[in-house]
Amino acid sequence: MESIADERAFFEEQWPQLRASLERDGAAAMVDGILSHEPDPERAALFRFARQGLVLGEWEGKNLDAYVTVIEAGMSWLSVRAEAVPSEERNDYLAVLTELTFNYAADLADCWPGDDEPRTPDHFEHGRNAAEQSVGLREELNKPDSSKHLGWWAFGYHLLRLGHTDAAADCMERSLEHARRAARDNGASDQITSQAPFPVLVGAGYLGLARIADDEPSGPDLYGEALAAFRAQLADPDKAADAQFGIDQLERVRGFIK
Repeated sequence: MESIADERAFFEEQWPQLRASLERDGAAAMVDGILSHEPDPERAALFRFARQGLVLGEWEGKNLDAYVTVIEAGMSWLSVRAEAVPSEERNDYLAVLTELTFNYAADLADCWPGDDEPRTPDHFEHGRNAAEQSVGLREELNKPDSSKHLGWWAFGYHLLRLGHTDAAADCMERSLEHARRAARDNGASDQITSQAPFPVLVGAGYLGLARIADDEPSGPDLYGEALAAFRAQLADPDKAADAQFGIDQLERVRGFIK
C-alpha cells in the first residue's frame, strides 16, 4: 500500500468480514482477524482505520468497550513491532501509533456535540493513558506545535474528567502555548480575539474550564473571552461553522463542571 487512501480502501474491503466476526464473537475475534493478516502494512492499516467501523460506522451491539479492546491491541502490537524492526523503520510504526493514540483518546472524550454514548471513569482512564503516550510520541518524533497542542489537550481533557483539576490545567496551559506558537509561525494572531485561529480559542476555552474546575479566579474570565471571540466569528461565513463547533463543545463541557 502506497498511500493513506490505499490503506483506507483496504480497511473498507476487509470491514464486512471483521464486522461479522465482531458481531458474532466479540472484539477479541476482530483483533484475531486483524492479526491473521501477515504483512505488517496490512495489520497497521486495519488498526489505523478500525475507528472508521467501530466508532463512525454502525454494527450490531455497538459499544465503546469493543473499541477499547481493539485499539489497545493495536497500540500494543505497534509498540512491540517498533522495538523489533530495524531502527530505520521504527518511526514508521511510531507514526501510526501516534495517530492511533490521539484518535483513541479523542474518541473516548465526551466533549463532542451530538455524541451521547455514555462514558465511565474507566473510559477516561484509558483515554488518559493513551493521551499521555501520544504526548510522549509527539515529542519523540519532533512533531510541530499544532500536533503537540492536540496531544496536550487530550491528556488534559481526561485528567479534567477524572477530577485531577490542577494537572488538567497544567496540560491545557501547555496545549494553549503550543497553539499560540503554531499561530505565530503561521503569521496569525495568538491573542484571544476573533482574529485568532480555532486552536488558540478552543485551547483558551479549555484552559479556562480547567481553571474553573480548579477554583482558579482567572478561569471564568478566560473561558468567557474564548466564547466571546467564537461568537464574534459567527458573523464570518468562513469561520462560522468552526466557531459554532467550538462554542458547542465548550458549553457542553462547562455543564460537566460543578
